[in-house]
Amino acid sequence: MDVLLKANKRLNRSILGLRKQISWLNFAYKEDTAWINVLVIAFLVLGLIGVFNHEMWRDELQAWMIARDSSSLIDLYRNLRYEGHPSLWYIFLYAITRFTDNPLAMQLLHLLIASGTTYVFAKFSPFTKLQKILFTFGYFPFYEYHLISRNYSLGVLLIFLFCHFFTQQQRNYLLLSVVLAFLANTNVYSLIIAISLAITIVFEKFFTKSSATKRLNFTNIAILTCGIAIAIVQIIPPSDAKFQGIAKQDLTPINHINYLLFTILPSVWKSYIPIPDFLNYNFWNTNAFINDNSSKLILLCICLLSLLLLLSAIALFNQKPVVLFAYTSGTCLLIWFAYEKFFGSLRHHGHLFILFIACLWISTFYPESNRPVISFIKGAAKFLSDRKNQYVNFLLCIHLLTGIHAYSMDLIHPFSASKEVAKFITENQLQNNLIIGSQDNEVSPIAALLKQPIYYFESSRYGSFINWNQRKNLDFQAVAPTKLNRLIQQDNRKSLLILSHKLNQKIPGLHLTEIYNSSQSIAPGETYYLYQVESKTGV
Repeated sequence: MDVLLKANKRLNRSILGLRKQISWLNFAYKEDTAWINVLVIAFLVLGLIGVFNHEMWRDELQAWMIARDSSSLIDLYRNLRYEGHPSLWYIFLYAITRFTDNPLAMQLLHLLIASGTTYVFAKFSPFTKLQKILFTFGYFPFYEYHLISRNYSLGVLLIFLFCHFFTQQQRNYLLLSVVLAFLANTNVYSLIIAISLAITIVFEKFFTKSSATKRLNFTNIAILTCGIAIAIVQIIPPSDAKFQGIAKQDLTPINHINYLLFTILPSVWKSYIPIPDFLNYNFWNTNAFINDNSSKLILLCICLLSLLLLLSAIALFNQKPVVLFAYTSGTCLLIWFAYEKFFGSLRHHGHLFILFIACLWISTFYPESNRPVISFIKGAAKFLSDRKNQYVNFLLCIHLLTGIHAYSMDLIHPFSASKEVAKFITENQLQNNLIIGSQDNEVSPIAALLKQPIYYFESSRYGSFINWNQRKNLDFQAVAPTKLNRLIQQDNRKSLLILSHKLNQKIPGLHLTEIYNSSQSIAPGETYYLYQVESKTGV
């Protein structure tokens, strides 16, 4: 009897202990869910404030106009021939533009995608709470891929979804293949990362003999291959395209080395340490340590620091061969593309840092190997591994400060003056005038916001979005007398000239009256000057 009573007491204690554990787990889960919800809601609310105060610039509205003015999906693909981007983001925009012509819809869609990215990162990534907060409000997630509506945020979302599914104990390779296929079709930088991640999966399958790859089959590889092939077909420029990549055939071997060391490699520094020129009104795409007047000594220091950043990442992944392969292959491909095809800006270089974050994420799936891949950096790898959180926190703190600065500047100052100019034209009933714009790509946002075509001086046509193969680089001052006089004589309407630069001298044969000078914009080339134009021969 006593034995039964003691057993019963032990059972009751066990049940009570189990209940406490369940209660603690429920509390921990609710607490974890609660702070994630707060983080995402804060990100969303700040995003809404930012979106309603962000004036879209030409690259954002170029995509919107292409989607809006395409009569069918076939027409959409035709209009994308010279864009250099796959079509996934444009298909989303095409669907939206069937219901509205207000570009605010694109901003709200982009905000939802960015908020989804934040949720996936906060919910599933292995980083600390502090690191999740720092990253969320860092430069790229909080500003560049948040307020500015481009196809990059969709790519980051898919990269993080891949990281989540890839680090599951029971991998679903069909799902991973579909995610990578979509990732390849967002933008060229996501395509490069998709290729590196796809190669990494194959590398893990055939070279590491990992048990995690048992479910990888021919169907999965076929989906990956098709997704990547479709993207590549879309971004390859037509044979008549004027832009086929950076022309470097005239560079000497020494100049090639200089270009690689002092132009390409510093993009790593810009991506990992994106400190802008805080004193510059046009801070966007600047770096506090690199500008056109930087000395060779400063550029050499930045080059060495870029190499140090790369070596630090390699050291962190040195005992995890699969992760090291993903990082080195992706980084090398991104740097190769910048060197060989298109150097780009900070929004493009940012994919180097996003890849680093993704590799940190998937590195938690793998135990450290007893045999480092590169033996001579074993000591550095040990040193950095012991201080990984401090190193990552340091980088993320820099990104946080930069993100807050960029967000604040965008709230206070107009990112583009296009919205202001479109409002002036509408309020003064000038939209029915013959509207001529130059530089065409820089004034194109005004056409988007007016919802009507304007005459593009460099393209010699009426249009909305820019066809990059039709435009020419013209000396406006030299060709304006003939070209403007001919346009004015052919059209009986009053003429309005919108320039992205101020006229410093008179144009022979024309009488120009400046009627509006816009606010200065953050985006280069989107401060505008409006002139009423009359032909002197017609007066």
